[in-house]
Amino acid sequence: MDSIISNSIIELHDSEVAEITVKGDAEVVISFSPAYIHRSTGRPGVDAGTGWIQKAELKFTGATVTSRLLQVPQNIWKGHLKLADQLLDNEIPIPLNYEGPVELDLVFSTISGVVVQAYSVTLTLIGEARYIEEFRPT
Repeated sequence: MDSIISNSIIELHDSEVAEITVKGDAEVVISFSPAYIHRSTGRPGVDAGTGWIQKAELKFTGATVTSRLLQVPQNIWKGHLKLADQLLDNEIPIPLNYEGPVELDLVFSTISGVVVQAYSVTLTLIGEARYIEEFRPT
């Protein structure tokens, strides 16, 4: 772990989707294995910090899913998360427990992708994070 308190995000473009599960009519779970996590005392994904990997799950309720997905696992090429009117390009905040209109749009390195629209989303980190690297902006 970082020895200082830090801000954290999942960086989508360095993460991998391991599984997409549709449960019932309105629940979708996207499993990341691994998710790339950037931690920083400043703005994660922008300012200097550290890179970590960890398993994670996004659970959407009241959800519909549109998929152009061929198969999983898939490396994420780009994506965004929209929470009401707030557009988060290439990032998922940690922690995340949000109720309201939400949309996740992922494009994979194979140019396939997935879009999830929902009423709420919760992020769960699974297991221990593993340190990968120092991050210095260029």
